[in-house]
Amino acid sequence: MSSFSVVQIVVLFSVVAGMSASDHGPIFHTKYGDVRGVYIKEGAFVLGLPFGQPPFGELRWKPPKPFTGSWAPHIRDGSVPGPACPQVGCGPDDEKPLFHCCPRDKKLSEDCLYLNIFVPHTVLTNSTVKLPVLFWIHGGTYDSGTASALFFDGRFLSNKTNTVVVTTNYRLGALGFLVAGEGEDAPTGNYGTMDQIQALKWVQENIGDFGGDKNHVTIFGQSAGSDSVGIHMTYNGSADLFEKGIMSSVPFTIYHKSRADAVRLGNRFADLLNCSAGDVKCIRSKTTDELVRAQGMIGIFIANPLRLFEAFEQWGPHFDGDILTEELVDKFAKRQFQKKPFIIGTVSEEATPYIYGAFGKTSKLELDGIAVAFMHLKAGQVLREYNPPPSSDYRPFLSVIVTDWVWACPTRNVIRNAIAGGESDVWLYVFDHVLSIKQAWGNSTCISHVCHGSDVPIVFQTAPLGNFSLTADEQVLGNTIAYHYGNFAHTGDPNKPNEHLPRPNLNIPDNLNWPKYSKDNQFPILNMTTPHNTLMHDYRKDKCDFWDREDIYT
Repeated sequence: MSSFSVVQIVVLFSVVAGMSASDHGPIFHTKYGDVRGVYIKEGAFVLGLPFGQPPFGELRWKPPKPFTGSWAPHIRDGSVPGPACPQVGCGPDDEKPLFHCCPRDKKLSEDCLYLNIFVPHTVLTNSTVKLPVLFWIHGGTYDSGTASALFFDGRFLSNKTNTVVVTTNYRLGALGFLVAGEGEDAPTGNYGTMDQIQALKWVQENIGDFGGDKNHVTIFGQSAGSDSVGIHMTYNGSADLFEKGIMSSVPFTIYHKSRADAVRLGNRFADLLNCSAGDVKCIRSKTTDELVRAQGMIGIFIANPLRLFEAFEQWGPHFDGDILTEELVDKFAKRQFQKKPFIIGTVSEEATPYIYGAFGKTSKLELDGIAVAFMHLKAGQVLREYNPPPSSDYRPFLSVIVTDWVWACPTRNVIRNAIAGGESDVWLYVFDHVLSIKQAWGNSTCISHVCHGSDVPIVFQTAPLGNFSLTADEQVLGNTIAYHYGNFAHTGDPNKPNEHLPRPNLNIPDNLNWPKYSKDNQFPILNMTTPHNTLMHDYRKDKCDFWDREDIYT
């Protein structure tokens, strides 16, 4: 199933762990003591700051407790990232290509509740400045990834948006989302989401020490990270922790589990640990390595055979009656969301890596069978709507159908329901550029397609840190995105800079304009592409009208 986790494939190595802070690095004063960061061309960074107590031992499968320690009178070294959270395929004996989410030093630990901070020169030259915060939640199907992957290094984004960028870890896989057994000590899931909340609380309490403004926090993420942003936007417990959101490639139609389905997955996990179903004491007795090994052995176990999308995302938040009560599409339809500005969008060929990873060359008979398996009684209507012509391989057509069904059309549904619910400050985009760095995909079909995750290297612009480079057109595209996201973080409008602070010197086209998504504006969508962005209207209208009528997003 690793082929399904495209973000894992494209993510670069973690920040070099052997680097140590210079005696001349910037000192930041915090209530925990002083921490020394690292000067870089783009400003400075501080890595590996704990925001929660180590969640192991008695704190394994418990809500995170805030970090309350102190490193005073010593000065903490902020040049070394904290360990990544345990995950499959990142052990010391696992040989991985350059483009992977594993830390270079293979450092994994249950003690992984750490975050990283990137600041621009503005913070270093003005001790009183308070910049808006971009808070990144990484993707990876809720079972892989790390905030300290070089892929998510925030130095370029921080510099080009004049913001403080924060990237955070959160518990993954079974350690983050297991539901098993009964009683006070039983794992009840959603711990990874609680970790994100704890990191946001840490930002509220401490980001001022790093030049950040706690009142202007924009949370953004991709894939599982953007699903997380959507959860925070519909959960009242997160309401006071951020101001705005950016959601990239939310897989709205991939189900979250009911508690019953989450328990079935937990029972299978217990069985692979040689524990009886619900035997909490036995499950808790296992080592980290044993837990990760069992998670790797679980294969494509599907708790609910009527919901085959589970194969693409086994772990993750479930309906707990608190943090998550309904699917996000339904929450927006019922106007149960926070009235906050947001940007939302997809890439043009989201489903391609999943379809080609899951299925071989597909005949018409197999296409019909797949449609019935996933779409049940609606399969006939869907196949008639898309009406694919004769072909020797129907995977390209299936990729278009699934991209519309899982990503593009529910995204349109959500943004339109947000407008109907009273939030007019919303913007929609589609990213449509084939990434030039072919090594990011190995031998994947994505070499020639705009796959899920293709936008992330352009947003963060971290190719130089991996000894690669973007093309000139890609650099303009990345700078244009930084211009819009930076404006959004500062002013709540991707077109409006903050005139009271220095503006980054970006190589971007003149007269950039990204209209709000509204009927009065003829429902514009920003086509993020090369050589320059364009505006489209009513993107995928006929097909999205069809999916809205069929109403099978959830």
